[in-house]
Amino acid sequence: MNIHNLAHLQVAVDIGSHEHYVAIGLSEGGILDEFSITHTPAGFQYFFSRIKLQEHLYNLPVDVAMEGYNGWARPLDSQIQSHGYQLYNVNNLKLARFKEIFPAPAKSDLVDTHKMLELFQLQDHLPLAKGVQVPNCEL
Repeated sequence: MNIHNLAHLQVAVDIGSHEHYVAIGLSEGGILDEFSITHTPAGFQYFFSRIKLQEHLYNLPVDVAMEGYNGWARPLDSQIQSHGYQLYNVNNLKLARFKEIFPAPAKSDLVDTHKMLELFQLQDHLPLAKGVQVPNCEL
């Protein structure tokens, strides 16, 4: 059974060298929360506290998609998995193609997180979105 047929909280993270942009949504669509975090222990703690709040409100499993992993995503990527969340690596080429076909008003890191959530939500319905998130089991 495809897990995307069940309701999930979906978290999109656009990784930067010092700051990461985050959007949280439901698999059925819509954005519940968006914020940025610093690449610090305090920023990571804030990240997990915001996810936990949505988990408490919706009582749903959590999937996290990151535009990159390793590199600047460390140690956040391994912490995501240690919290028991399914971690996905976003295929940057497919994300770029999606943004070409469905452009946003302006390019920003927050817009990128919205596009990642849209792809997450559409991957069972839109051929272009299939395989855009690849489970990251290497950590």
